[in-house]
Amino acid sequence: MGQESQTKEKTCRSCGGMLVRINSYECQCSSCGRKYYVSADRLHKVSVRMSAGKIIMLCIAAAILVGAVSVAGYQFYTGRLVASASRFSVVFRDFVMEVYEKPASDISRDDLNRIKYLKIERDKDYLFTYSFEDIYDFQDPAVYEKTLETVRVEGKKEDFSPTNIQYFTGLTRLELYTEAWQNYILPRENVLRYLICTDGLSRYGTPEFFRNVNKDTLEEVLILKADKLEDFSFMEDLRGIKGLLLEDARLKNTDMFQGFDNLEQLVLYHVEMKEEDTYRLVEELLSLPALKRFAISGKTAWYITDEQWELLRQTYGDRITLVRE
Repeated sequence: MGQESQTKEKTCRSCGGMLVRINSYECQCSSCGRKYYVSADRLHKVSVRMSAGKIIMLCIAAAILVGAVSVAGYQFYTGRLVASASRFSVVFRDFVMEVYEKPASDISRDDLNRIKYLKIERDKDYLFTYSFEDIYDFQDPAVYEKTLETVRVEGKKEDFSPTNIQYFTGLTRLELYTEAWQNYILPRENVLRYLICTDGLSRYGTPEFFRNVNKDTLEEVLILKADKLEDFSFMEDLRGIKGLLLEDARLKNTDMFQGFDNLEQLVLYHVEMKEEDTYRLVEELLSLPALKRFAISGKTAWYITDEQWELLRQTYGDRITLVRE
């Protein structure tokens, strides 16, 4: 190949200078001196020529890179396992491992989603009652009870985290008979229809707990041992429910029931009212448009005289079942 044909070859990739043929297999940039290997078809397509030493160094670097990637991959994988296992507190971890009979790190979101009913009780130990079946698919409660399973877990209060409830996204019924239930975190996406909360409710209300309720599915709420609850701001998230039971709350007015147009059953169990206000407050509650059953018990129930109660029965008895205990 003559000098003229050499000047028509490709230019240097580094500086753009003209490539000059050195021998049959190499050419060199006339400006920066960079050497290139000429491929079999005599076109400058092949990468930069490297010495044996550089090749060895590249191989070592590649080996180090592969090792680093392997270590990083292993750390990422084991890190995910640790994170998966550590998402559970000690008590919840032992519970789910007993249910699914495998390590906590192997328990998937789909596994947890299978639990439809969950009741948590606390005595000396933690008692979990659960079912993979949806109670709303059963007409006979006795048949449904046969699907229930129980797991007892030993553990201190510091070994139990109420936030772990957020992982059980398939629940339709949840019953919490433990202290400080207001610290529980409901799943952001859930299909809960029935909810019982017992003990630990702050007298100032707990709007954070109810913020994640599914307004399209939730039908019934029972708030037990509310400890003289006075702040009902959380009830803004419950306006679509059909049934409500309040225990040990304190009613000064009925403002919190505004917007409860779907409420069909209302039970006030040992709820406090001022004696002089009781009849008026009860009459306001009975004016709820969808109400079908109203029950009141405890000392407050007897703030309503027999004459007043009879008047309420005459006024609302054709559409509401009234119970005073």
